Amino acid sequence: MDGDMEWLLAPLALIYALVFWVVSLRVPSVPLALILGLAPFQNDISGVGGLHFSISEVHLFLSVPLLCTRVGRIRWGWMGGVLAAGLVITVLLTLPNWRDTSALSLVQMGLYWIGAVFLFTNLPRGSQDFAMAWKTLIAVGCVLGVTAVVTRSSYFLGLNKNGIGASLACTLMVVVECWMCAKAPQRWKYIPVLLLVSAALVLVLSRGAWLSALAGVSFLLLWRSQYLLLVKLACGAVPVVAAVWLVLPAESRDYAVAIDDSRYNIHARTLNTDFAREQWLSSPFIGVGAGLRKEYDATNILWLTLAETGPLGLLAFLMVNGTLLVGVWRRRPRRASFTPDSSAVALAGALVLGKLVHGMVDHYWSRGAIMIAWASVGMALCVEARARPPQLRVGVGRNENGRRNPSKEASRPISCL
Repeated sequence: MDGDMEWLLAPLALIYALVFWVVSLRVPSVPLALILGLAPFQNDISGVGGLHFSISEVHLFLSVPLLCTRVGRIRWGWMGGVLAAGLVITVLLTLPNWRDTSALSLVQMGLYWIGAVFLFTNLPRGSQDFAMAWKTLIAVGCVLGVTAVVTRSSYFLGLNKNGIGASLACTLMVVVECWMCAKAPQRWKYIPVLLLVSAALVLVLSRGAWLSALAGVSFLLLWRSQYLLLVKLACGAVPVVAAVWLVLPAESRDYAVAIDDSRYNIHARTLNTDFAREQWLSSPFIGVGAGLRKEYDATNILWLTLAETGPLGLLAFLMVNGTLLVGVWRRRPRRASFTPDSSAVALAGALVLGKLVHGMVDHYWSRGAIMIAWASVGMALCVEARARPPQLRVGVGRNENGRRNPSKEASRPISCL
């Protein structure tokens, strides 16, 4: 980009930022909707040094000043300490083997584990903000779904099949959750969206996304003990998947089911795993440092983490994800509860699990689905923060004679998020 163009874009960017802040202060759901809903568009739109950001990440940064309106009510949530500890352990294990790409990788981890979670924990003011964010994501998912069905391609809008597939898998989980929460007369509205997203998910031929969607949707239904509904949904999905499968070209069907090591994509993953294993064996205790993911095709998050930060780093990564999933599972309602608050908790577990499963066969630290997953964790933490009973501030009342009377409490609830 030449200098003249930069001088032209700078004032436009400033004007956009000012409009964004003014609108967001009036309508708090706007920043959440833009961050979550635009996450599937992973394209680089800006950069500072070696850092490049997508449109969703830019809106995340723009939203940070809005936290000034939350001074005195900032919350970390029950995952805050675990996430911070996981990041600190990764940094400490990286310092002895600092790489040129270490800073970039650590910033990336902090952006999702700390930035997205912290913002979505503190910025929402009510369940209506969650609903707007989910609806925006569904709308974008429909755009991706229609494009995939019309073009019958896995590469469009500057996106690749794995990124599109991961975003569609997240959209499917959100649609299923919204479908379950809707009142019976309104459920039919989500059926066309379910069919569209399911068909598009099959068409993009991302097997990692298929596994992600299966894991996430299963988690949602098991979280509420909806075992019969799980069976019904599976039976309903079979005809759609079968119909889409039949219209796929023979070479596409062959590609989707092939697991032979002679296939390029399978063989490449084998070579990637071998490379990660070799790197770990060269430094088996502390790994070779975060940033290795930028130097090869890191298609298995467990081997990548082990190679970068050794057994302790892998344990920290599993601790973060395990704590989240166990915490969400322990917060299951005793009875089937279909509210925006319960949906926020359920979706946090489903989306994080889906992203983890996808990361076993594809890139984990990549834009799109990871922003959706960890932003949803922030929503779940926000629900708990707002659900806590208000604390009482002990005051001193006065009796009928105007004298101070400690027995009469002039108490009032402290403002909760």
